[in-house]
Amino acid sequence: MKYYLDITLLPSDDIGVHFLWSKVMIQVHLALVEIQDENKKVPVAVSFPQYKTKETHAQAFIGHKLRLFSAEQADLERLDIHKWLSRLTDYVHIKQIADVPDVVLGYENFNRRQKSGSPDKHIRRRMKRHNETVEQANLYFKDYAMKDEDKALPFIRMKSLESNKDFNMSILRKEVKQGAKQVMFNTYGFNGSALLPKF
Repeated sequence: MKYYLDITLLPSDDIGVHFLWSKVMIQVHLALVEIQDENKKVPVAVSFPQYKTKETHAQAFIGHKLRLFSAEQADLERLDIHKWLSRLTDYVHIKQIADVPDVVLGYENFNRRQKSGSPDKHIRRRMKRHNETVEQANLYFKDYAMKDEDKALPFIRMKSLESNKDFNMSILRKEVKQGAKQVMFNTYGFNGSALLPKF
């Protein structure tokens, strides 16, 4: 990755940072969908420079900054993120496209993690799928517990464009060594095999 663009979220008294993340990421997703190829892949990655998990901090939090990366400057220009975030201009600060620094702290990538989910979610789903009562479904999941690693991850509240349902998009960060090959990304800007510079 040779080029990047930073977006800083600016919450206010009436608009919280979590609400802003939801609005920003939905718009980023729409922008990435607009430039996808025939395989539903895009040349732009997302990164969260202030990412923290519960394992290392008191609270999991994605931070206030979103960083977009690309190998070609033209890809970030084609994304035209200013257009997609135009309704949020009071709540975001978008920097100009810049060169990735020659010296970086390391490399990482981000991916969406499908969480094990809360027991209540599984109970409701089982009741619907198996036509069971709440008591029967509760009995089936009596020993179920959400995985600790799932609870430790930061997430962004999203809305599915297909089903119109809300979901929590848990984000997993992984440190990687230099040498990963050039990859494309999904329409959320994720790829677990990517090599994104940290700085």
